[in-house]
Amino acid sequence: MRHDRKTQSAAPNNGLLPFSKMITKSLPLLRHAPRMLWPWLTLPASLTAALQRAYGKLHMVQALLLDSGRANPTPTERRILHLHRGEQIFWREVLLHGGDLMHPALWARTTIPLRELRHGLLPLTRHGTRPIGNTLFRHRRLRRSPIQAESQPRFGQRRWQRRSVLRRGNTGVLVEEHFLPDLPRWAGRGRR
Repeated sequence: MRHDRKTQSAAPNNGLLPFSKMITKSLPLLRHAPRMLWPWLTLPASLTAALQRAYGKLHMVQALLLDSGRANPTPTERRILHLHRGEQIFWREVLLHGGDLMHPALWARTTIPLRELRHGLLPLTRHGTRPIGNTLFRHRRLRRSPIQAESQPRFGQRRWQRRSVLRRGNTGVLVEEHFLPDLPRWAGRGRR
């Protein structure tokens, strides 16, 4: 079924998601996502800052480092980051939470081509339990690709996720974020 911009903007809301310019047209329509996820799925700025705003002053956003290291990219990572055969990546997976490890809000994976680490991204490999989002978004020249959002099986259920590439010149970092059941209620975008 083909949808152009006129059709999308004229569609009734009925509690379903509106459409966004940040969402690429080639991905499944987001109208089946819960309405509360709409601002999280389409936010072009840092999710870490928005999480901090949602948690408030009493709870700091923390990252539980699940694993990280060097590896061969998945076929999807190779395609999105335009990697040549044999190129390796640095990857990092974390759970973001507001101080309660039993109730994480996001599972996130950051993928950086090894060749890009010498272009000012090496500090990202040493973040440990600190969220990477705030560091990435301090770069004023950083540009985000269109956000791709979709629902995929993850952690035993279908979960909404988004992915995009953050670029500074030719340097690209792939960021994937999966929204978990304990995502707090949206409270605004926070800082940049």
